[in-house]
Amino acid sequence: MTPMRLVADVGGTNTRIGLADKSGLLAATVAGYRNDDYPDFLSLAEAFLSEAGAVRVSEAAVAVAGPVSQGRARLTNRDWQFDEARLSARFGGTPVRLLNDLKALGQAVPLLDRTSLDTVFAADPPPGEPAQALIIGIGTGFNVSPVIRAAGRVTCPDAEFGHVHLPRDIVEPLTARFGASAAQFETVEQVFSGRGFAAVSELCLGRRILDMREIGPDTDPRERDLLAFYARLLAALTRNLLLAFLPTAGIFFAGGVARALLATPARAEFVARFRAPFSLDPRLTAPVHLILDDAAALKGCAAYPVGG
Repeated sequence: MTPMRLVADVGGTNTRIGLADKSGLLAATVAGYRNDDYPDFLSLAEAFLSEAGAVRVSEAAVAVAGPVSQGRARLTNRDWQFDEARLSARFGGTPVRLLNDLKALGQAVPLLDRTSLDTVFAADPPPGEPAQALIIGIGTGFNVSPVIRAAGRVTCPDAEFGHVHLPRDIVEPLTARFGASAAQFETVEQVFSGRGFAAVSELCLGRRILDMREIGPDTDPRERDLLAFYARLLAALTRNLLLAFLPTAGIFFAGGVARALLATPARAEFVARFRAPFSLDPRLTAPVHLILDDAAALKGCAAYPVGG
């Protein structure tokens, strides 16, 4: 029986899980589960393995939509706890590694091809081999994952950027538009997340939009203005992140809010603001992509050095 790696991408609502071998993710094994149907991740994993049949798990890599520390993790918006030692015991003492979901996407960057990406802004790469990229996740919350490629290895340092205070070039347009009400926005995540967009929409329209996909192509001018305004704010933030991390190999957006916004006509507003030259260095730029491959995090888990 060929040994397999169990790989999983655990979100707040759904989990994707599958198997990988030395060649990478085995796409035919991937299955999706609703988290509401299981009391915890271990029960879900056991259900998957039962349905998979005769499989020998030799190691596991599990991406979690929440913080990971010292071999333990928890979901941000669900009371699920993860422990490498407990999972390892369930799988017969095999190595298990937990990693943040954005770090899993970072591990997948070298594996993403044109069919996996939607290029929002194309830029010529600088001379040499670009070594740094950046994942930006905007969904239930906000965070980034720096990606460093060197000596054939991908390293993704930890980050907690969602709780950083907003920069001035975002505070100023918020204040100009909303006056004293802009004081409710203090951190990056309070603007750039699902609840952040809902709060901005309430100030713009007098109602909270919880899902940006509610705004259709034939929307009224006020809603179009909301999307354009939000896209310009995102472009300003992305420019700050470009300066902070110098990801000349590419910026990769993930998460429902980013995907929804950049699929609207407001994408043009984002590009126009993002591409403006920097006074520091007019040549500084980076390509910007949307990750479309729903299995990208699983591919990253398949590539992650569990024994490292």
